[in-house]
Amino acid sequence: MNFYSLPRQRQTLIAGALLVAAVAIAGVAIAMPVVEMIGEKREEIRKGEADLAKWRGIAASAEIMQGASNDRVASLRATTLALPPSTDAQAAASVQAIVRRILADAGADLKSVQPLEARRAGDLREAGVRVIAMATQRQLDDALFALDHSNPRLFIREANFQLSSGSSRTAGIIEAPILQVRLDVFAYALPEEK
Repeated sequence: MNFYSLPRQRQTLIAGALLVAAVAIAGVAIAMPVVEMIGEKREEIRKGEADLAKWRGIAASAEIMQGASNDRVASLRATTLALPPSTDAQAAASVQAIVRRILADAGADLKSVQPLEARRAGDLREAGVRVIAMATQRQLDDALFALDHSNPRLFIREANFQLSSGSSRTAGIIEAPILQVRLDVFAYALPEEK
């Protein structure tokens, strides 16, 4: 069947139908990626809001600890969140032991642990360690979750994540990338008993 041999009205109708179909296909081709992108952005926003709520909770815990030095009621609450009375070295060793256990449980490869200088926060002291570890994203997520839910309460003051130079993909084998993680983790310690 030859298109040009058809009556003029039919040619116009077929051309119009083809134009509508082409516009519809182009609209779907443009709309689908936009709809997917909007869905991805909404998911990112949801995750971001969940992370924000988590970090606000952590910040609120830090404020409780800092306020505990002057408030007796807050001080009682702090005893469940802080390290027991000890020397600065003992408090740093306690934080180090807790962090080592958490990273080992998460499956991360601990490379180094260094105690940080103790600081005063009113009557409380901050004892901390700097750790460097190698971990996959999943191991890191597990470790951060455990740090966030530890007792005594641990806080991350600084964090640095880099893709490890040894992280590569071999042909046909997909492996999770390895991250080099540096965390400054600290806890509050109750004052030494005199």
